[in-house]
Amino acid sequence: MFENLSDKFDRAFKVLKGQGQITEINVAESLKEVRRALLEADVNFKTAKDFTSRVK
Repeated sequence: MFENLSDKFDRAFKVLKGQGQITEINVAESLKEVRRALLEADVNFKTAKDFTSRVK
């Protein structure tokens, strides 16, 4: 389970690394992927939402 979560985080952050410039759109897309990965790992919805909100 943690390996799957780690892989999804890696993919989400590769999007940011591949961009020449980090924009709000890039960050929003990455955080959407992070939130989705957390939910698939059975993290509480509110916890996942709060986490991504604080990171943003």
